[in-house]
Amino acid sequence: MDKLNLMSSFIAVVEEGNFTAAAKRIGKTTALVSTHISQLEENLGVRLVTRSTRSIKLTSTGLGYYEEAKRVLEDIYSLEAKVRQEHQSLVGEIRITAPTTFGELVLAPLFAELIEGNPQLQIELSLNDRFVDIVAEGFDMAIRIGKLEDSALIARQVSSTKMVCCASPAFLQKNGKPEAPEDLHQLPCIFDTNNRKSTWNFNKDEHIYTVKPNSMIKVNSAVAAGKLATTGLGICVSPYFAVQDALESGELLTLLDDYCQVEIPINVIYSHRKHLSAKVTALLDLFKNKI
Repeated sequence: MDKLNLMSSFIAVVEEGNFTAAAKRIGKTTALVSTHISQLEENLGVRLVTRSTRSIKLTSTGLGYYEEAKRVLEDIYSLEAKVRQEHQSLVGEIRITAPTTFGELVLAPLFAELIEGNPQLQIELSLNDRFVDIVAEGFDMAIRIGKLEDSALIARQVSSTKMVCCASPAFLQKNGKPEAPEDLHQLPCIFDTNNRKSTWNFNKDEHIYTVKPNSMIKVNSAVAAGKLATTGLGICVSPYFAVQDALESGELLTLLDDYCQVEIPINVIYSHRKHLSAKVTALLDLFKNKI
């Protein structure tokens, strides 16, 4: 039986989480996909997955095999593209996870442009603000903003952003302008709960000022926090890209600029591979040039 066919079925099962969804994805019957996995395990002489009624779970051996099998297939697809003289365009699927607001405001327009120039490329963009295990969940890469924890994964900084403190002109006319971070204890504030701490940090001359804002409302969206701030409800602290349009239109004004000096890294995370696929390499270049 075609080993590449078996590997393709295995990868689909891992990424979809069960035989039925995997079969639908690759256009085969559930029974055939199950047979492919059994045949692959028999050929290798190891157990790759633990089966249950509704789902499958990778063994430690299966996880390692999945990473290498996916790399092998990607290398084959890249080789085929070169043979067909398609090396200037990108083909196949790439799965990416990113923070919701960043994905909506920054990545979506970039990917629209990328797809237009590479119509055979298929992008699956998963947006959420939780920590995603890209290996276990089958993603090719992740965008992460902020300081990274130690990991066996590879991280490349492609850009940076900064947090900005801002409020509407109407709010400042009514409440006055804060001159120092401690003024935020008294003024109405809007807090983005994606910041897992209950405080805001400011930096001036390498001194950190930690403030617990007087939160009138809490919301788990930097965009929503900015929108609320434009109504005059309170002061927000958001990533620059989330409030850029409002700042450029004058709906919001920046505050405490001397205290908002820290650049926050924007990183691309991907698993360690001997050879990067053409798709991952192209996206790294795109992010470096456009973000």
